[in-house]
Amino acid sequence: MGLQAMLRLIYPPQCLGCEELVTSDFGLCGPCWRDTPFIAGLVCDSCGLPLPGEDLGEPVYCDDCLTIARPWMRGRAALLYAGNGRKMVLQLKHGDRLDLAKPAGGWLLRAAKPLLRPDTLIAPVPLHWFRLFRRRYNQSALLANSLAHVAQLDHCPDLLIRHRYTASQEGRDK
Repeated sequence: MGLQAMLRLIYPPQCLGCEELVTSDFGLCGPCWRDTPFIAGLVCDSCGLPLPGEDLGEPVYCDDCLTIARPWMRGRAALLYAGNGRKMVLQLKHGDRLDLAKPAGGWLLRAAKPLLRPDTLIAPVPLHWFRLFRRRYNQSALLANSLAHVAQLDHCPDLLIRHRYTASQEGRDK
C-alpha cells in the first residue's frame, strides 16, 4: 500500500464546507454544493452578476453597470457573496483556510473561461504591506496562482504594487 493510500485511510477527504466525508480531495458534499451560490448561465459582461434570461452569446449588462462607469471592461465571478460563498471567502481571507484556494481556482476558471486567451497574464490584486503583515498571506495571490495553474496561463504575482493603504472592504456591499 502506497503512502498516499495510507494517508487517505487515516485522513479521508472531507467536505470543504462542513467536513463530512466526500469522495475526492477539495470537494463539497451534496448539501454544501447545493447551498453554495455558484454563478452560471446569463451574467453581466461587466461585473459577472447573474441575470435573468438565456445566454445568447451576446454581451448584456446589469442595471448598475449600465449607469455606473466601471474602471474595468469585463469581469466574472465564480459565486455570489452569500451563504456558503460568503463563508468560504471569509475562511480563505481571515480563517487561514489556504486549502480553499485550490478548488476556487477551478471555480474561477469555469467562470472566467469566456474572458481568458492564451496570452492572458494572471496578476493578483496586491495587499498593502501593512495588511499583508497582519494577514500573513495575500488570498488574491493564492487564487491567482491557482487559476493560472489550472488555466495553464502565465502568472506574475508581483506585477502590481499597492503604495497606498486603503480602507477595508468589510461592510461594503458594492
